[in-house]
This record gives sequence, structure tokens and C-alpha cells, in this order.
Amino acid sequence: MEIVAQQLAFGQDIPFSGTTSWTSDSDEMVYQFKERPGHHPKVNAPNPDQWRGIKDIFTQLYLTENRKLKDVKSILSRKHGFNASEKMYKRRITEWKIRKNYKAQEKEVLAKRVQAYVNSGRDIQSLSFNGRPVKLDRVKRHCPDKQLWDQLMQSPEATSGTDATTVKEDTPSTTTPTKLTPATKSSSSPMHSDLQMAEATTLNSVSFDINISPPTELHTVESTLFHTRESIRWQFTSFKPLKVEELRIRFPGDIPDEVSTGRLDQASAFWLLLHHGFSLLHSRRSSEGFKNLDDCCKMIQPLLKSAPLHLLSCLLLNFAIAWKDMNDLEQKLLEFVSEMACKVLGPYHPLSKATKMIVSDSTREHVVEPMMNMIVQGYRSARKLSSSSVFALRVDQIDLLRKRKRFDQAVNLCQQLIDDSKSMRPKRYRTALAAFGRLRLEQNDEFAVEGIAHRILEHANSDPVMSNSGGTTTWACEQLAVSATNRGDYNSAEMYLRRAVGLSHQEYLHRGPSTELLLEKLEVCLRQQGRKVKIDKICTEMGLPVGRLIG
Repeated sequence: MEIVAQQLAFGQDIPFSGTTSWTSDSDEMVYQFKERPGHHPKVNAPNPDQWRGIKDIFTQLYLTENRKLKDVKSILSRKHGFNASEKMYKRRITEWKIRKNYKAQEKEVLAKRVQAYVNSGRDIQSLSFNGRPVKLDRVKRHCPDKQLWDQLMQSPEATSGTDATTVKEDTPSTTTPTKLTPATKSSSSPMHSDLQMAEATTLNSVSFDINISPPTELHTVESTLFHTRESIRWQFTSFKPLKVEELRIRFPGDIPDEVSTGRLDQASAFWLLLHHGFSLLHSRRSSEGFKNLDDCCKMIQPLLKSAPLHLLSCLLLNFAIAWKDMNDLEQKLLEFVSEMACKVLGPYHPLSKATKMIVSDSTREHVVEPMMNMIVQGYRSARKLSSSSVFALRVDQIDLLRKRKRFDQAVNLCQQLIDDSKSMRPKRYRTALAAFGRLRLEQNDEFAVEGIAHRILEHANSDPVMSNSGGTTTWACEQLAVSATNRGDYNSAEMYLRRAVGLSHQEYLHRGPSTELLLEKLEVCLRQQGRKVKIDKICTEMGLPVGRLIG
């Protein structure tokens, strides 16, 4: 047996006994030895962090690529320097709840799902159970249409998922898609066939590492919505999100302090970084803008593990309309998200396909609104109306419609949100009012914006908690300052701007105006009064950190 001497990634050397020699084709030292009968070298158990680090690779090899445990063990040892005994692996397989065998109920569901896809004219492409290609021979007897299954068993897919499949150790397994003609012609629509398969999505054990192709005659837009619907079903049936504590361990340095301390959720942090990154680039502050976008890219993989549908909604909102003069950057950012989704979830996952399709601006133009509506409705059917996720998504939906000039629909949704928010926490009501205010501002209704801003401040003053609602009060102060400036009332404008600066500086990242922008407006306001005061002096007077704000 020849084994290349190497240093393990976890700081352990492989003990060998025997003679050494140099290979003729390389500079690697090779040990030659013979194992003593009955002798098994002791394997030191990897620690929990090492197991967590290898989990995704193990799952890809063992389930997605359907390799045998001994082959996976060999690959991880040789390529990744990860040494563990089969007994250790089996213990982890039990702990991670990974299994390849089918239960009787699962066989029935999978048989119905396969038959429904074939009857509706769909392609069967690597249909899998828990990330492993479906073994058609094991679910055959649960299908009443024997003629159909005789045809399936003659296709390459019939044996692609069996244990006898031989897979080269160094290359991922591949399956060639085969178009199957239905045994009997069906007049049912693809939508009807999805209803027939609804019971399959109720099994929490069934994952969506599935290459599902919609009927070839459907338009690209319908295909995108098809995969979006499948993504929603997956999140509410099979997906198990990682908590913040585990995210910090698996992605050190990629989780913002606001998220780690619980002041902001992961999706909101991503949304705001992307929003402010674009705003900074648009205002020609490129270094700060690209820093925000770089931080966004670091957060994509943790978001796919914690809140994938929220990630998709963030993309829909921030890319609802084309980025002015930044088409190339917009394209690259969306391509990066798509590639990361394929890497984390697999190329056949419906969310991977949905993100890949919205990279095209022509497709995105037609699907952003129905996709956002599907996500909101999915959450409303699975969560309480007062849920923070449902509320945040409803606000995002209104903002998306506002950006796309769908004012009538946005006003109706906003009025519903305001009415519902009255029975929720006080700051929810102010957030709903701010969404309505942004809508009226987009319509150039300055009188209505001023009235809404006054309502927000009055409500904030009467709130005993005095919470800032994530920048809502700051936004209201800014709008009242603008109205006062337009009337020539610079004293009132100064008062509102000073309050806005103080609130903005005290709060963490929010969707309201930045402290730097408010300081610039305050400086202009003071100049209108004949007071030439620079920003650094204003910061000193207000006790703000000068270097961080204007550096």
C-alpha cells in the first residue's frame, strides 16, 4: 500500500512504519509498509468544530452524490485531511438525522409525485429524496399504473439511484435528463398536477435537492414563478434555519455586530447594507459604497442558511427597478448571489433556479411583483399576522410597488397595513405610516407627507418606550425640515434637523437618512441663516464623534 505522507489539516501527523522511497513522476515522498494482521491504527476523534466544518461536504458526497460511506471516508481523509472511523461517521449520521432508506408512507408519496410529473409532460431529472436520487425500483409497487412504471424502469433514471451505482471517486455523479412520454394522455394542467402533489410537500423529511423542470412550452416567467412556489413550499416544510449562535461559529466575521447582539435581524442588515451601498455609489462616495456591497456579499451564504426567502425578497426590492448607470454592477451582484445559491443549495434546488432566472433584467422586469406577492402570501399562511417577518415583508411589498410606480395597489396595501398595525406594538404603527409617507413623497404630495410626518412625531412623543422605530422618527424629522425650509422657516428646519441627527447617530443601521447626509443639510440650513458653521464644529457642539462621521 502506498500512502503519500502529508500533514493533516487538524495538526496531526500520520504515523507510519516502513521504508521510504521517492516516486519517479513527482517530488512526493512515499512510504511503503505492510499492515500487521488485525492491526488497526487508532484514529483520534475530531472535535465538534471540525465536524461542523465538514458536515456540508459530507452531505454533498454521501447524499447528493450518493457515495458509499467507505468511499466518502476515503475522500475526506485524502482530500481534506479529515480522519474518522466508520463508527464515528455512523454516530454523526444518526445525530444529523441523515438517512437513505424510505418509509412506507414516503414511498407512496414519491410514487404519486413521479407519476404526476410524467402525466403532466414534465421531465424527470434526478428526482431525489433527502438529496439522493430516487430509487424508482423501490417505489414501483406503490403506483397503480404498471405500464407507466415499466417504461420508467427502462430509462437510465431507474438505476441511477440504486446502491449498485458505481461512481468515480474524484468526480461528482451526473445524470442525463431523459424526456419521458406519458403512458396515457392527460388533459390536466401543470397547476392541477401540482395540487395532486401537494401532499408530498407535507413531509418534513423530504428535501428539495430536486432538478424539477417545468413543461417546456411554458414561458420563462411562468418557470420562474414555478420555482418560486417550490422554494416557498420547501422553506415551510423541509428547511431548518440556523440560529445566530451557530451562524457566528460557522461564518466568523460575516455576521454584523448588530445581528450578533440581537439589535437587528440578519435579513434587515443585508437589506440596509445593499440599500445604503447603492445610495452611496449614486452620490459618488464609491469607497464607502463598495465597502457596503462587499459586506453584503459576505452575508449571502449565512442568509441562505438562515432566511433564504428573506434574501430573495431583499433582492426583489432592491433590484425592483434598474440601477441607474450601474447595469454592469447590478448584473454582477445578482450573478454572485445566484452562484452562491447553487453552491450552498445545489444547482437543482428551486431557489437556486429562481435566483438564476432573475439575473436577466428582461425576466426580472416581469416577475418581481408576483414573486414578492407569493412570498408575502406564503408567510401570511404560515405565520401569524402580527409576526415580525410578515409585517416586514408587507412593508417591503409596498416599497417595491412604490418604486415601480404602482401607486393605486400600493395605497390599498398600505391602508390595510396601517389598520392592522393599530393592534400591534406602537412602533409598528409608525413604521406603517412611514411607508405611506414614502409613497406620498414619490407622488410629490408634499402636503400629505408633512401631515404624515407630524402624526409620526406625535405618536412617538406619546410612546412611553420612546423607541425610534429603526429610523422612522428620523425620516419624519427630515421631511418636516424640508417642508420648513421650503417655507423659509429655517429656525424650525434647524430644530428638526438637530433632532434627526441625534436620533440617527444613537440608532444602529436603519432605512432612514444617514447621519452624514443630515449633517450636510444642517450645515446648509445654518448658512441660510447667515451662520457659517462647518460640520466638524456642529459635531463638537452636539457631542458627536467627528472623525467617524466626516472622515
